[in-house]
Amino acid sequence: MAANYWASSQKKYWLLDRWTLSRSREEDLKYLSDNDYIKLKIWFCHLIQKLAKRLQLRQQVVATAFVYFKRFYTKNSLRSTDPTLVLVTCVYLATKIEECPIHIKIVTQEAKHIFQVDFGGFTYDSSKVAEFEFYLLEELEFYLIVWHPYRSLTQICNELGMRESGIQYAWFILNDSYRTDVCLLYPPHMIALAALYLTVVLNHADFAPGSVGDRTDMRQWFADLNVDIESIVEISQEILAIYEIWANWKEDKMLLLWKDFRNR
Repeated sequence: MAANYWASSQKKYWLLDRWTLSRSREEDLKYLSDNDYIKLKIWFCHLIQKLAKRLQLRQQVVATAFVYFKRFYTKNSLRSTDPTLVLVTCVYLATKIEECPIHIKIVTQEAKHIFQVDFGGFTYDSSKVAEFEFYLLEELEFYLIVWHPYRSLTQICNELGMRESGIQYAWFILNDSYRTDVCLLYPPHMIALAALYLTVVLNHADFAPGSVGDRTDMRQWFADLNVDIESIVEISQEILAIYEIWANWKEDKMLLLWKDFRNR
């Protein structure tokens, strides 16, 4: 494992560009609009979250499963795979990599419960999940350590003296960012800065009296950062855009959309 992000496999092999992401969607977008494609991706992330909640997993484990799922679909289409098998295997693999392993039979049993309600069933047993794990590992090129923005966000907010309520709001934004593709396009610290930026812009930043943040014009603070401010704005716009789509997203209509897509 690399000691820092800049020497990691994530930086070397899994920091992608928009052209690569666009190419990975071409097959699915023959049958889906861009909006419907994004809605389906939100739905699958929602199912990952539901399964993780049943398994009582930490948020970092969930985030790692999200990243595995998104990386897998940079090389595969939704149409040619079964996303339920993919996402269950991503969750199972993430529990092992993040050092909170859960027996594969328990993961499979909980998946059957979740998908019976939300997907009409989960037809795979634990042996199929174990078999697919090898294929998933190959598609991920065995690069499994994921660097997340949570640590950077907490460190920056603490240095600024942000109160817990503001940190929590920015943390929620980071959670929501995994519904977008920013984790494939930008370094973790940039996503953390974008979450902080949105927290400030949306007036949810609250700093302790006398702290750095309380004494500082945050607009100037961002302008003085030695980073690409345009990238922070781009990340923020992507997160805001997903909120707009999410606002019109109806969970009970997703299964119908999925079946229609697969039957075309």
